[in-house]
Amino acid sequence: MSDPFAGYNDTVRTHFRTPRNAGRFAAGHERILAGSAGQRRHGREVEFQLQVTADGRIGDCRYHVYGCPATIALCSLTSEALKGRTPAEAAGFSVVALADQLGLPAEKRDAAVTVEDAVRAAAGRYNAALAVSPAVPQLQA
Repeated sequence: MSDPFAGYNDTVRTHFRTPRNAGRFAAGHERILAGSAGQRRHGREVEFQLQVTADGRIGDCRYHVYGCPATIALCSLTSEALKGRTPAEAAGFSVVALADQLGLPAEKRDAAVTVEDAVRAAAGRYNAALAVSPAVPQLQA
């Protein structure tokens, strides 16, 4: 029987087995940005939620994911990396570069792209909220 973790390093294995920040914020949380990418029927679906603090930084992240070990590990690692960044910085965060640093196999690059797209979709909602009201953005899930 083949090893399902062949080609993954210890960091990827750890974040797959014990993912950080998985789940969704409870209903009623304020200042939540949500974005999603992928489709379950294509084998990968990711939703990212970013909680933005009053000073415009990401205070916490959550994600809901369906996918392979690489997708789950990338969501976990990305959720940790985004904390403290602005939504604009989050939109520019390269999950593809993270996948390259982790040495993920080339055939898993689409996992990184899906996670990156979900993060950008969530972060883009902050920019849209600012366009409506630059003084006090109204953020909703």
